[in-house]
Amino acid sequence: MERVLVCVLGATRAHELTFPSFKRQVLDELNGDLAMALTIDEKYNYANPFWQHAKYRWTGPDFSDYGEGFDLAQRWLCQQYKVPAPDWRSMLRLKGMWQARIASPAPQPGSASILFFIRWLLLHGLQQDNVLDRYDRFVITRSDFVWLCPHPPLSVLDKDAIWFPDGEYYGGLTDRHLVVSRADVVNCLNIIEDILLQPIQLYEDMKDLPTWDQYGWNIEQFLQHHLCRKGLLHKVKLFPYVMYLARSVRDDGSRTWSLGSYEPAVGHFVKYEEEFRAASAYATIIHSRADWETGVWRQFDPSSAARRPDSFPRLLRYACERPYETYYWIRSALNETLNETYYWIRSALRRPGRFGRLARFSKRMQR
Repeated sequence: MERVLVCVLGATRAHELTFPSFKRQVLDELNGDLAMALTIDEKYNYANPFWQHAKYRWTGPDFSDYGEGFDLAQRWLCQQYKVPAPDWRSMLRLKGMWQARIASPAPQPGSASILFFIRWLLLHGLQQDNVLDRYDRFVITRSDFVWLCPHPPLSVLDKDAIWFPDGEYYGGLTDRHLVVSRADVVNCLNIIEDILLQPIQLYEDMKDLPTWDQYGWNIEQFLQHHLCRKGLLHKVKLFPYVMYLARSVRDDGSRTWSLGSYEPAVGHFVKYEEEFRAASAYATIIHSRADWETGVWRQFDPSSAARRPDSFPRLLRYACERPYETYYWIRSALNETLNETYYWIRSALRRPGRFGRLARFSKRMQR
């Protein structure tokens, strides 16, 4: 039997919604151990069940500017490879949301740069604590997935392939979940290394490549390009989306890209509607390991699954929940707006000519 390490990245948000299905459908189903690579602050709740169940825990500070996190990773990497540190911030010329939460001349919304740092944090922990050789397969995932079906058993996932959920591509490969063997896990996690050690070469390689939209490079495109540079893109295979990202109505949604929409049928926010629809559809045919092994899901069209109409008592409950939902949606939207404004002002104040810009901004506000 293959030894499996399930690795949760970034944060343990929404654990009150997601841990029961995660424990049953992922950890228990794969008979795996749990590792966590998190960025935390002094308010972190160590009593949450993810932390309590973890066998390995690696943490870093939740930087206000993740350029500091990149600096930290670069110092370790340069020491490891015994090379001088180049100016990795020259890569910030490559526009796009990949650099969100890094102070830059063109600050971006969202938090994508965290995703580069926490992959390095996980890989650093795996290497420093000699964990890599203890496991055959690594499942890299998030805490805020609700799992409507069992995780695909490893018996149906070719061990020589790199497995992603089939969806949420945004021009590349989704960064939200990954199943990879020991042979390829390092190259799937070291996406930050070329940014920090070869920024000039990487920029020249990427600057003229087309992007998915007018906003430039995102984490999904970056991940696909990275696997291409490592010669691994041909190994990518896909399995159905059987989980979806959720958010509690009490979560203000700060520092996240999508606030999502409230789904009365489940009583919480669903961050991405397509994920939810796909997972709900596959949940009608996949109930156990045996359903994966029969392969019925290979010919299944998720768009063919009809949604069951809601009963009158459930519709009445939805009507009662709507004001509660609206309050938290408004609060979340305000928090997101204030958060983006804070990072824009902070980044602007770090650039040359900041005092003149601040004076002009103050005059405009007075008018």
